[in-house]
Amino acid sequence: MKQIYVSILTILMVSLVFPWSSRASEEPLLMELAVKTIQISTFYNGTTLEVTGSLPEGADVVLQVSGPKKDVHLKEKGKVAGFLWMNKTDVSLENTPAVYMVYTPAGPVDTFVNPELGIGYKALLADIAISPESADKPFIFGEYVKLMEKSGVYAVNEAAVTYGEPNDGVKGFAVTLTIPSKMSAGDYTVEAIALKDGAAISKVQENLTLELSGLPATISKMAYGSPLLFGIMAVFIALATGLIIGVIFRGGGGAH
Repeated sequence: MKQIYVSILTILMVSLVFPWSSRASEEPLLMELAVKTIQISTFYNGTTLEVTGSLPEGADVVLQVSGPKKDVHLKEKGKVAGFLWMNKTDVSLENTPAVYMVYTPAGPVDTFVNPELGIGYKALLADIAISPESADKPFIFGEYVKLMEKSGVYAVNEAAVTYGEPNDGVKGFAVTLTIPSKMSAGDYTVEAIALKDGAAISKVQENLTLELSGLPATISKMAYGSPLLFGIMAVFIALATGLIIGVIFRGGGGAH
């Protein structure tokens, strides 16, 4: 009878310890931004942001930077009479991220940029409404992506995520995010997605804020709070700039 009690106690202890040990070995995905607020001051010309974190040894991580959503109105160009390029129709894209950047580790890009994982331009297209209904949606969105890539606010950055040496089933990661000058003040989302065997196993996200400071903040407040004063100041600045340029050019002409 005593042996039976010992066996039951042993079974209970094993059933309690082993599930706990299994959960302990499944390390979570962690991410940390070096800063969560970036100041846009007078001479701001874009910056970079360091992101670090950790994940299970056998997984990979992809980062996405996105937001805010907006409606975009474009003019679709086409040939009229077979040879003349003109604006043919108005096109609208609704629920479109103003910024969308992807950062992947080294490896085949198709492994990481996949709409089934919710990653990449094709994944965005599923949530964007394009009108009119007759529009060639993939083509229109593809042209819009090219335009945004030229502005630096859309990008797929391959081999941008680096890993540290694994330790106890965990490895660290690091990536430098590009914050372009055309990324305006607002709230953005930085999301890390852990991938393993072709599936997303974990996600974490942090908020990133870009805010005006110094002279840009003062001008913005004046433009919205005191439009008349802002208009007068704008005229004064334009006149002063014209006078300064005139003096410079007159001085240059006299020297010759």
